Amino acid sequence: MTRLLVTGGSGQLGLCFQTIADEFPYYDLFFPTKNVVDLTRPKTLQTFYESKPFDGIINCAAYTAVDHAEEKRDWADAMNSHSIQNLVEFIEVKKVFLIHFSTDYVFDGEINSSYREEDLTNPINTYGYSKREGELVLSSCKGRHTIFRTSWLFSPFGKNFVKTISKLSREKKEIQVVNDQRGKPTYGIDLARMLLNNMNHPHFFDYKCYHYAQGSATTWYDFAQKIFAIIGASTQLEAVTSDHFPTVALRPKNSILNTERIEKTLSLKIPSWENALKRCLKRIQSNETI
Repeated sequence: MTRLLVTGGSGQLGLCFQTIADEFPYYDLFFPTKNVVDLTRPKTLQTFYESKPFDGIINCAAYTAVDHAEEKRDWADAMNSHSIQNLVEFIEVKKVFLIHFSTDYVFDGEINSSYREEDLTNPINTYGYSKREGELVLSSCKGRHTIFRTSWLFSPFGKNFVKTISKLSREKKEIQVVNDQRGKPTYGIDLARMLLNNMNHPHFFDYKCYHYAQGSATTWYDFAQKIFAIIGASTQLEAVTSDHFPTVALRPKNSILNTERIEKTLSLKIPSWENALKRCLKRIQSNETI
């Protein structure tokens, strides 16, 4: 049986792994709290390994508060960059593998097409910069590893666009949503399930970076429209530009991830985000969360 340490188990993506863990009885997944394994304190990782040896790490731990990162740069760097160096040193010594997650925000959004894995990174906010730094740390890692960049993550857990819009539809008569930012939504449970289904694929570690996002590109406004259609919301939805919602951190106008590499390498058929959204909202409405 393959034993896996999942860091950041109480975060949105970590909870997605927890909720499908029973589907994979041939994996033994550990979900220690941050009090037990804190990647900014490498000794905790070593201590946990001594008590429960594992074969690989799925690193869901990250600082993801995009606007707060502008004011808490040290926190973002500690979790998204410095802690990755601790992971690199650990996996090189212990000979275990590492699966890490990054973000579409490593790109500046200035191209008119979709971003491929090898395209130049040029983050425009502190969060994106800290995640890019983590990628650069991993680029010199001699241990077996790969990175999954993803975008517009949603799930029944934590704070995300789907849950926020669903909540606002019950509280507001009218909602404004930006229509000048384009990307691809990603259902966290589909991402977790895809990874666990394919981790033993002979070509899984052939590349050091993959893009995983779902379906065709959309805007936040069109995404919200689909949410409203599924839940039957009567709230009025108005499309506005990003200028109507000034934020502390800049957002890329185009962060569409090209997923051809992972589809070809792993022979994947990625579900559309529309299909995934229906399944996510059904879980939320049925309170099928943990």
